[in-house]
Amino acid sequence: MDNNTNTNHHHPHSKFFLILSLYLIAISILAVYSTTAASEYGLKKDDLQTQSLTHLVKSTDWLNDYEEQRLGEKILQADIDDVNITLHNNNYNLSTSDVTTQQAKYYLNKYRSYIDTLHANKTVEGSLANLRSKVEAENSAYEKSIVNISEVSKIITTYELVTILLIVGAGLGGMAEFVRNKMIGYSGFVIGSIGIIILLLFLFIGVTI
Repeated sequence: MDNNTNTNHHHPHSKFFLILSLYLIAISILAVYSTTAASEYGLKKDDLQTQSLTHLVKSTDWLNDYEEQRLGEKILQADIDDVNITLHNNNYNLSTSDVTTQQAKYYLNKYRSYIDTLHANKTVEGSLANLRSKVEAENSAYEKSIVNISEVSKIITTYELVTILLIVGAGLGGMAEFVRNKMIGYSGFVIGSIGIIILLLFLFIGVTI
């Protein structure tokens, strides 16, 4: 009679620790998964940071080219004014040779052609509109990469939190098995389950921390 009573008394206790053992295996596997995922997203974040830096450098380079061309336009406009004055004076100076006049007209046409190129639409390579378009494109790409980096950082934080909760849950569960203490085991269940819930919310709904 006493043996049967003891058996019935210990059976639920053994069943609890059997379930706990299976639970520990499950959350240990999930902990490995979340750790691996966090590492992979960490590499992705590094790539995105490299890309964002590249876009920023390119944007700065195109902006410098744009400002240089704007400055060059002002210098050329001043040169055109000088050439126009020279041609105007040549018309009243009979001693001026035709060669000098032709040379002045050559430079005048050359300068005007260059300025026309600067004021062409953005499809023309080297135009101000083209350079401005490149600056805007690189700035847009840079801003998008910053947003992507922020999103990836949130995902990494989520996976890292999940990993911590699962490891703590597994640690408490292992301790409960060792000392045969149900209360510690329940604590492991609760903490590990919180990690599982956060993981599932991210995987199926996309909720991040």
